[in-house]
Amino acid sequence: MNTSQPDRAAYFALRNRLLGPLRDRFLTSDQLREAGRLMCGRPEGLSLYGIPAPEMEARGLRILGRTAVECTKDPHPVAVADAVAEIEAAAPGTDGEAMVVDLFCGSGNFGHHLGRRLGRPAYASELDPIVHEAGRHNLDRVGSAVDLRLADYRDLLDALPARSERDVYVVEPSWGPAFTPDGLDLTRTSPPVPEILGNIQRSRGRVPCLVVIETSARVVHGSLASSFEDAVHLRTLAPEPFPPHRAGSRFHLYRLGECRDRAARAVTGRGERRPATPRRSVASVARPR
Repeated sequence: MNTSQPDRAAYFALRNRLLGPLRDRFLTSDQLREAGRLMCGRPEGLSLYGIPAPEMEARGLRILGRTAVECTKDPHPVAVADAVAEIEAAAPGTDGEAMVVDLFCGSGNFGHHLGRRLGRPAYASELDPIVHEAGRHNLDRVGSAVDLRLADYRDLLDALPARSERDVYVVEPSWGPAFTPDGLDLTRTSPPVPEILGNIQRSRGRVPCLVVIETSARVVHGSLASSFEDAVHLRTLAPEPFPPHRAGSRFHLYRLGECRDRAARAVTGRGERRPATPRRSVASVARPR
């Protein structure tokens, strides 16, 4: 499907408004419909918590301008949840009740769908109080059981020791300057992905778990492979991109804590410690993607 130059220009003009003057304002029904049409091809294409844009206002949802741009929209979280369920069905575990942990949750849509689809408790952290308040309101409106906390992701990790090797962590830090026309460098996200993974492992005492990470279609400098050197790749999902003139996302599923050598029956226990960054301020939390 080709996208006309006027539509392309209208999309970027809308994006600039949503991340600019409308950044911390709740969108009206007309604005939500426009966002769905220009960003997702049709008004109903913008959907969160299973609710399409034309119904959001009537259902009492409050969607910030930046959330409309930065969130992981339906149906992508559902597809990831289905993939996790398939992986677990092939190797069912018996080591206790597993959990879902969404570390940089934004809207909370990802953790909501994973928790509901997998039938397990979901926990989420968001450091920006404006985003947190809107997310908490929306999750309550849809009857979600996600336990959303206003906290740094490391504080959430400290509060949640490992429960099961089937625990699932969603890793979606701010891309910021890590995303350039050449692609995404996972060592430059805020915070860097290798640091996040190291903190997950330390919080779990290196008990293996499943990690889901979203990237752009192109990841540069081998940063995906190097970030997950202490992990086994399970699956990558490449859903149809929307809108048509944008490059699509990729959702990668890894078993963290099981290095490649373990897959060959040789456990090495590798894991490089990297210096921790200070707790982030609210101003650094936005996920400009």
